[in-house]
Amino acid sequence: MLCIAAFIVLFFCGIFSAAYRQMAKKAWHCVLRRLTFRPCDINFSEEVRGRLLGRIILTHPRLARFTDRWIDAVAWVFVALSVWSLAAVSLAGLNLLVYDTCSPADSEGCSLSGDACSIASYKPGFWELVRKGQPQQWFVTEAKTLAGTISMIPARFKNWKPEDYITADNSWYYPFDSAKPIALEILDPGCHFCADLLGNIHKAGFENHYNLTYIAFPIPDPAMWSGYKFGESWLIATYLEAMKQIAPARRTSRVAPDWLLLEKIFTGTDASGLKWQENFDTRLDPDQARAAIAGFCAEIGYSREQQQQITELAGSPAIAARIRAQQAIVEERIRTVKIPTILFGGRRYDRVLSPERLR
Repeated sequence: MLCIAAFIVLFFCGIFSAAYRQMAKKAWHCVLRRLTFRPCDINFSEEVRGRLLGRIILTHPRLARFTDRWIDAVAWVFVALSVWSLAAVSLAGLNLLVYDTCSPADSEGCSLSGDACSIASYKPGFWELVRKGQPQQWFVTEAKTLAGTISMIPARFKNWKPEDYITADNSWYYPFDSAKPIALEILDPGCHFCADLLGNIHKAGFENHYNLTYIAFPIPDPAMWSGYKFGESWLIATYLEAMKQIAPARRTSRVAPDWLLLEKIFTGTDASGLKWQENFDTRLDPDQARAAIAGFCAEIGYSREQQQQITELAGSPAIAARIRAQQAIVEERIRTVKIPTILFGGRRYDRVLSPERLR
């Protein structure tokens, strides 16, 4: 095992200095013998041991004796850690290719990930499972994660067609125009990155060139009081779905009413200058949130009677079933691990896109 450890060290040293390349060649010869289940070249192993100990035996004799005794064990540990590190880096790179994040379970924890809200799935760590007496479960979980990533590789290169994930329940930002291509966004009303993407969409004039639609996906989080990552996401999603079914008595815009509600939440501020999205995420309880949405509905053009109809419809089992059906599309067919996700032009993007990229 010493020759394998030496090869790893000498290989990287040889990249930067020719002085180590001859030794690296000898080490590689020894590694090949180990890979074919033959013993290492004893002369090379002794040469490595002698060079290493020769540097410290005169100045640190105790350390030299300790190293001579445990050098093989240290080599085993070093090789194991090197293999572990290589596997971890390779898996992170594969995840980055497939999901645009090196950590699918927590995309916001990956510095290379684009701006997006993570659809986190809790996985206990190795040492946590060791304490529980279930270390084997860690390997099972990691194997499932790897299998899921590998199964998504074809999706990275497929031609994404938004119409494959659109139902009769979808609404369009502007009235549908058959001469324009379709773009589909997956969003959470509480995710500020989704608000950023909508802002960039408007800066680019993207909505004028595409039939723009969306799927509202409240990100689940069992640890939160509401069961969702952002407290009022589910409530807002129910109102969005209800507004799709009731046309306002007084139309104030060509933009669909539910899109107008999204825009008010994403871009609007209250009387004190606080962003409405932050209010819904952190400051308003459900009753206050309903009252705020009722005010928005009045501004959009709904009558008092229609506002009551929307509130009743939003709390109905039918609306809940529609949202769950849309969640199934996101989780089982699109299989994104972070949002916003937007599909257009045959591509899929799981991050906030700049106005330049949207043009």
